[in-house]
Amino acid sequence: MLAALWQQPPAIKPTAEPLLQENLDGWFRYRALSRLYTLEERPADLNQLQSIEQVVAQKTIVKLALIGTVPIIGCLLGTALLLFVVIQRFISGKSAILAHSSGLTWETPWTAETIWQVLIVGFFFTGQILLPLLLGGLGINALALGSRGRALYAMSYYLLMAAVGIGVLYASLRTYRPLPDGWFRFRWDGNWWKWGLGGYLVALPLMIGVAVVNQRLWQGQGGSNPLLQTVLEESDKVSLLLFFLTASVAAPLFEEVLFRGFLLPSLTRYMPVWGAIALSSFIFAAAHLSLSEVLPLMMLGAILGFVYTRSRSLLAPMLLHSLWNGATMIGLLLLGSAR
Repeated sequence: MLAALWQQPPAIKPTAEPLLQENLDGWFRYRALSRLYTLEERPADLNQLQSIEQVVAQKTIVKLALIGTVPIIGCLLGTALLLFVVIQRFISGKSAILAHSSGLTWETPWTAETIWQVLIVGFFFTGQILLPLLLGGLGINALALGSRGRALYAMSYYLLMAAVGIGVLYASLRTYRPLPDGWFRFRWDGNWWKWGLGGYLVALPLMIGVAVVNQRLWQGQGGSNPLLQTVLEESDKVSLLLFFLTASVAAPLFEEVLFRGFLLPSLTRYMPVWGAIALSSFIFAAAHLSLSEVLPLMMLGAILGFVYTRSRSLLAPMLLHSLWNGATMIGLLLLGSAR
C-alpha cells in the first residue's frame, strides 16, 4: 500500500484511507495520509490533517520536555543531597544522618528455617507454581483477555499472591507472638516521609549510573519486565489505572513488608546490618526473575533497605518504592502517548 502511493505513476485503491488509518500510527500515518490527500487533490482534508499534526506535535513536545526535564531536576537535587550526607558523615561522624541506627539490629527469635519457609512457600512457590496452576486449571488465559481483562488479571494475580504471602508470614510467626519491639513498625510520627522522599531523590542519580553500567553489560539482552512494555503500548484509561495501582500501591505494600519488614531484620541475627541489606537486596532482585534487571534492582533494594534501617518505619521504604514505581509508570504513559 505505501509503495503504491510513492511509485510512478501512483496506484491508489478505494480502501487506501481506512487501511492507512487502521494500520499506521504517529509520523508514518501523517506522512502517508498527506501523500494520499495530495494525490487525490483534497486540500481541505490536507489542511485539516496538518492542523491536527501541529496540535499533536505541540503536545508531544510538552510531554517529552516533562520526561526529560523533571528527572534531570530530580537528579540534580538527589546528587546535591547525596553529597551533603556523605560530607556530613565524614565531618560529624556518629552523629551524622547516615550513622543514625546504623548498627542497631533486631531481636530475632526465629531461625533460618522460618526465613526460608516464608520466602519459598509464601513468595516463590505461591507466585511461580501455585497461582499459575490454579488459574490455569480454571481455564484463565491472560493472553486471550482484552485490555481491561489483562489489567484486572495482573492486579488480581498480585493481590492473591500478596494475600497468600502475608498469610504464610503470619502463620510462620504466630508462635513467636508477641513479637519483640521494633518488628513491622508503621510509625506515622517522626521523619519517615523525609527518609522516603530523600531516599527517592538520592536513588535517581544512583540508579541512572547503575543503568548505564547495566546497559553496557547486557546490551538489551537478559529479558525485561513484560508489564513495562504492556503499559507503554496501552491506551485504555481504566487498564492504565489498574496497572498503576498494582505497581505503585500493591507492590510497595507487599514487597516492603516481606523484604524489608521481615527478611532484612531476620538476617541481622546472622550478619551485621550492612550484610543484611546486601543479601536482602540480592534476594529482592532475584525474586523479579529478570537477569538484566538484577543489578538495578539490587541498587534499589539497597537504598530501600538503608532507608528502612535508618528510619525504623516501614512507611519510609513504602513511600520510596511507591514514588519510584509511580514515576516509572507515569514516564511510560507519557512516552507511550508521545509516540
